[in-house]
Amino acid sequence: MTRLSFNACATALTLLLALPLSGQVADGDRHYAARAEGAQGARAKAEHIDAAIAAYQRAVTGNPNDLDAQFKLLRAIRFKGAYVAANAEQKKQIYGLAKDAGEKAVAVVNRRLAVNAKTPEKQVADAARAIPGAAEVLLWDAINWGEWALAYGKMAAARQGAADRIRREATIAHLTNPRLEDGAPSRVLGRLHDQTPRIPLITGWASSKEALRFLTESQKLSPKNKLTLVFLAEAMVSNDSSRKPQGAQILQGVVSAPNDPQFLVEDAAAVEDAKVLLRKWGA
Repeated sequence: MTRLSFNACATALTLLLALPLSGQVADGDRHYAARAEGAQGARAKAEHIDAAIAAYQRAVTGNPNDLDAQFKLLRAIRFKGAYVAANAEQKKQIYGLAKDAGEKAVAVVNRRLAVNAKTPEKQVADAARAIPGAAEVLLWDAINWGEWALAYGKMAAARQGAADRIRREATIAHLTNPRLEDGAPSRVLGRLHDQTPRIPLITGWASSKEALRFLTESQKLSPKNKLTLVFLAEAMVSNDSSRKPQGAQILQGVVSAPNDPQFLVEDAAAVEDAKVLLRKWGA
């Protein structure tokens, strides 16, 4: 066999191997887009999201450097934990899977960016802009760590360093592209500041002022995002109880506005949370 024909065969083989992997991501995307089928309000069925997770897992196994598949896997696992899991134990199991998948995905990102846990956030963000999917991996890993913290308890999570990890990854995503996922980086940072217990020498950086700043920024980037609006209203009243009428007005808008067809389950959950807060406030 000549060198030319050998190279041609190698190229053809590479293309043949790549097609099934790209097909797995597309299959995952198809199932993820159908994740709300059969849902009852904020409770989704497992069928489509399980199929999406399985497809993304196959794609990641075949090519760990595919950051598109990596971040979509993390996103799909988060959906299952947030909207399919029926109890705390199920959530712990799912977010345990998310943590494992996130560790592997972040390791790939760090290797691709030639950075480590001590590299300054701005330097990581500058490198991440050149590699599609890198910021998304960090963002969804941060979100999953936040969900894991809620499942296991905020105090326990803070003592294990979850808050610092979430803060670093969301900050890098924010510096890379603040508009990711409808302003999700600033939404995550705002929620983190609002919900993190203030523990001296561990999470003393948590600030209600910063919570409002980041959540307001996220709301400006995506004015109709119901999750952001609920977080903003809650942080607003938590910081200053005299603003309860203003917070209640925001929540009433969340309840009355139509849900986004692309985020039916997520918006239904935000509406449920808004109603809970309105009842709590007597509004």
